[in-house]
Amino acid sequence: MGSILNNDQRTAICERINSVTIASVPRWGRMDAKAMLTHLRDSALMALGELKVADKGKRVFQVFPVKHLILYVAPFPKGAPTAPELLVPDEAPVDDIRSEFVSLLERIGTGPREGYGPAHPLFGRLSFREWGVVTYKHTDHHLRQFGL
Repeated sequence: MGSILNNDQRTAICERINSVTIASVPRWGRMDAKAMLTHLRDSALMALGELKVADKGKRVFQVFPVKHLILYVAPFPKGAPTAPELLVPDEAPVDDIRSEFVSLLERIGTGPREGYGPAHPLFGRLSFREWGVVTYKHTDHHLRQFGL
């Protein structure tokens, strides 16, 4: 499983992010390229504890083996619901959003490796290592959505 904490995997996923253009077309879903990059940027802010997102209260996703299966084994399903806080439009140019997102991934990737980060709205308390995995997996999911 990939992780933003792995330098090579972070570099590779950032290269894929940099290939997203305003003209990129999704294979599924309702988000256009700008909305997808904004969503991922806001997710990275959540991972850093800089954007608060309400707890979904779905405890089943916070315990083993369900949490482990979703984080490390099963792919994210197409059309999975997301927190409304991660779907806020942004008027900034797509290049600025992309650049900010890549910078946030660098901060996550070079940040702490031990201990716990902020709570995830679905998975609850996540270690920094789990945040590295879920951030990678979420980003990869959306890049595949756009064929990248």
